[in-house]
Formats: sequence, C-alpha cells, structure tokens
Amino acid sequence: KQLEILHKAVQKAGKHFPRELAAAVNTVTKQTRTDIGKRIRGVMKIKKAAVEKHIRITGVAAAVKPVGKITLDYNDRAGLQEFGARQTSAGVTYQISPQGGRKTVIGAFMGPRPGTLAPKLYGGVWKREGAARKMGKGRHQGRVRQPIVKLYGLSPYGAWMKNDFTVTEVAFIQDKLTHEINRRINVNILRAQGLVKT
Repeated sequence: KQLEILHKAVQKAGKHFPRELAAAVNTVTKQTRTDIGKRIRGVMKIKKAAVEKHIRITGVAAAVKPVGKITLDYNDRAGLQEFGARQTSAGVTYQISPQGGRKTVIGAFMGPRPGTLAPKLYGGVWKREGAARKMGKGRHQGRVRQPIVKLYGLSPYGAWMKNDFTVTEVAFIQDKLTHEINRRINVNILRAQGLVKT
C-alpha cells in the first residue's frame, strides 16, 4: 500500500518511481551499515573506524534492481591492537568486552619497550611462538630465534552471531525503510504542488 501511494505521488511530481525507490533503499543501506557497527561496538570495546572496516556496502540499489547489500566479513578478525592494547613490562594488556576487565598476553609486544611502537610491526600486537629456527632476513639474520606471530581478538562477525542481532536488525531495517518511503511520499507531494523544486 505504501509503495502504491509513493508511485502515485511520484507520477504527479513528474519523477521516476524506480529511481525514488532505489534512492530510498540506498539511504537505508547506509543507515543499516552504521547501525550494525553500533550494535557490534555495544559488545566489543573497539573504535568506530576499526569495526566499520569489516562492514562493507557490496550492493548499491539502482532503478532496474532496487536492492542494497551489506557484507559483514566472515573471517576478518580484528587485530588485538584495536582493543585498547598497551604494552607493559609483562606483556600487552587489552580489553575485548566493555563489561569485562583488561587481560594480559604475557610476553607479547608492540615495540622495543612500553610506550614505543615499532614501525615495522604496523601497530600490531605480536608474540614469539613455535619452534625456534634460523632467521633468513632482518637484523637477526643468521640467528636462531622463535618466529613472531600477530595476535587477533574477536571478529565483528563472531560478536554479531554470538549476540544474535539479526532479528533486531531486520526490524530496524523495516522501520527505517517505512520511514524513508513516507518521507519521499511527502517530498513528492510537495514537488507536485510546486513547493519543492528538487
């Protein structure tokens, strides 16, 4: 019924219904991406920019196909440095959950000393693990040392599934799409009356 009303309003305004519908979907797609990030940050102590790297708009609505698509990366775990990591004399402390306390990875490092990040480590948290082997390059070339491995925290996808946000998000999308279509109905009514020129 709402789409029928929009169609009539768009016709009277001299606009194209498929384009109006696609524009509404794209607006809601962007709002949904932001909302997914907010929900994840509610259960993960991670910054907005860091979590939104894992949430991508992979489908944009067009007049011929008014469908938007958002992808939450499945295997893309956030590096431990994204969880407020700080190097101490014992290792690196971090906090995954806003409700939980800080934990420590004994022996982990982010640079040569606490408070100093090593540029070659790209801001990540690392730890020596595994069997020692002869280094083939770098300043320790020729020496026998344990290799270093990068440490990761919980993935945004894992947080999403663990908290079962899908049903709530579907309700959010329905509400926002209803609101956006109503807004476009009103705009096109005003266009038809000559009160809006866009």
